[in-house]
Amino acid sequence: MDSVEVLSRGGLNTLMFTDPYAKLCYTYHLTSQFDRVIYIDLDTTFTAYFNAGFLHTNSVDIYLPSEGRLAAMTKDVLESMGDSSLVIFDSVNSFYSLFPMRHRMGTLNHLLSVLIMLLVRRGVDVNVPVLATSMLRYRKEGGWVQSPASRRLLQHKSAVKLSIDWHKSDLVLKIVQHQSIEAGTIFVYKCNPIIV
Repeated sequence: MDSVEVLSRGGLNTLMFTDPYAKLCYTYHLTSQFDRVIYIDLDTTFTAYFNAGFLHTNSVDIYLPSEGRLAAMTKDVLESMGDSSLVIFDSVNSFYSLFPMRHRMGTLNHLLSVLIMLLVRRGVDVNVPVLATSMLRYRKEGGWVQSPASRRLLQHKSAVKLSIDWHKSDLVLKIVQHQSIEAGTIFVYKCNPIIV
């Protein structure tokens, strides 16, 4: 099964990861599977590799949001989604770094939730999947977990939950939750290394 069939067009898709390079390789793989991708790059990793010429992919419109441009960028993305085939919101964890510490966490959580739900609602309307990435953190007490804000938003709002990791030199996509694929199902993708 290819990545196009794994993603839901009826709700939020969440990709959890512990290795940022695995996430980069998988989102790069996704951009080659879809005709036109909107990539909201909050952590700027994809953009850095793309601008350096290390990623050769189909048509990708990259957005680099900032605190002052978030509303205008969101409007542009929502208007462009009808001509797109996938939206990637990378990553939920980096959203908080857009704002100075004086902002209350509850206000930022609400803003993030509204932003993602706007993208998902528009995606459902125009039949375009929306994928949000979320890095897992290691905690001595609990192992690999999502940050509390990411967990609250993504666990309750996601139609599909995926995790990505490595097995030797291959990317392994694991289904955590899906409406038609059994949890625990694994897909292996041969990964062409991104040569720097």
